[in-house]
Amino acid sequence: MSADKVILHGPIGEFARQLSPSDDLHAEETYAATISVWSTAIAPTVKVHSHLPGVRPPLVWTAFVGDSWNPSEGMAQTVVRALRVRDSFTSLAGRHPVNSVAHLFGVVESARRYPSLHTSAPRSTLLEGSPFRRTPAGNQRLQSELNHALRQAWDGSNFLRAGAKKQTPAQRELDRIPPMVGVLWGISDVSWKQRPYTPGDDAFYSRFLPFKLRGRPRHGRPVHTGPTPELVDAYAWAIGSQREVQLSRAAAEKWDEVRALEDSTLLDSPAPRDAAFMIRVGEHTLRVAAALAAAEMSPVIEPNMIEAAWSLVWRSIRDVADLAQADNTLLADPLAKASMAGPTGAGPIGVREEPPWHAESANQDFPDTPVQRRTAVVQAQDRDSRVKRQVKAWYNNTCQFCRTMIELPRPPFAYSEAAHIQALGAPHNGPDRVENVLCLCPNCHVRFDMGARFLTDELRIIDSATGNDLGPLTVHAQHRIRLEYIRQHRSRWAGT
Repeated sequence: MSADKVILHGPIGEFARQLSPSDDLHAEETYAATISVWSTAIAPTVKVHSHLPGVRPPLVWTAFVGDSWNPSEGMAQTVVRALRVRDSFTSLAGRHPVNSVAHLFGVVESARRYPSLHTSAPRSTLLEGSPFRRTPAGNQRLQSELNHALRQAWDGSNFLRAGAKKQTPAQRELDRIPPMVGVLWGISDVSWKQRPYTPGDDAFYSRFLPFKLRGRPRHGRPVHTGPTPELVDAYAWAIGSQREVQLSRAAAEKWDEVRALEDSTLLDSPAPRDAAFMIRVGEHTLRVAAALAAAEMSPVIEPNMIEAAWSLVWRSIRDVADLAQADNTLLADPLAKASMAGPTGAGPIGVREEPPWHAESANQDFPDTPVQRRTAVVQAQDRDSRVKRQVKAWYNNTCQFCRTMIELPRPPFAYSEAAHIQALGAPHNGPDRVENVLCLCPNCHVRFDMGARFLTDELRIIDSATGNDLGPLTVHAQHRIRLEYIRQHRSRWAGT
């Protein structure tokens, strides 16, 4: 899969070529911005099947980093006007700069109040401006409440004003409709360098694709163009009814190659805020590919769409490294680097190999509320909670077996369990260290502990009841699982 240049794919690629005949605005940048606008316009009705449970909107958030001027103002005006959004994409409510949660709620409510002419679903809305606010001291600030609300919007989950009480059934029904919020941000290079980072901000930064703006948007100059006829027809197809886009088997195999790069050392940066942009390259690639598929009126993502999508995500990764003044030679041929890490699964989409993550130690088995109380002396295993936290962090609370992430509506927002491979305590006496711990969902944890699943020396998952090979274990690049623990577990249940 070549990723040296962005592949301008399909009707969106053709539009980008038409809009960028000169060096004023590079076609690659127009292409990325157009995908952002297009994905927002189709978000009310188009969903994509991911490795996560359920379906997600194909929202592709972009942020353009330019020099001291406001990059988004010219970029958004150029692309939105060129697409003639008001005439062509009626499900898109408009463009709004947002710098507070209250403002965001107002924008979403406005979009809900005036539905599209072509669908009963609520309109989506496109956000401009910058996610950062300048404090009186001159520093950049990202509001924690806005951070969380926008993360929910990207995930496709609804967010509600804290403490809000809806009076009527109709109002409560509206609250179950996920708001579709797209982003086409512009960030000055000064704001980019000063952008805040706290331990929770990587979850926010990882949800958008940054691009270094090389061309200059046309600002207020009129743009005499419009979406291609193919894109107009595709919009009518996408918004006319609910659509679910899925990966073909061949595309799933290519997507596995991309997902194996997540949390790798591509950026090789000591700064967590730079590395944060690598966390969701697989999901970004899938969403871009889904948007490209919808632009061709295809309910199936084909391999060439994955290649085109990855080329755009790869451009973003290179731009992040460039903005951080990192050594770009470290970014050569990432897919070849990933393919050497281990076998890639050619099996079903739900099971595939992956990069580094972290996990926490085993969960405590406290009884339910007792009927009576009594005094007892109990010996408990002294587990290191750092081990559990490390492994869960590596895998972002996503099961290494089935790729399930259990999402929660409030902190900690996701749940997983730390499973020891060689069991702790007598007679197994397994150690409490990251090399002996997996991050599993509760179902897979029980299956593994009770011998319904075991692992081969090649870290393939085997169903002990049928003998079927369920595919490779997802393994983070920094997670060094020791074979002696795998073999000890297997000897208990498979006798091998």
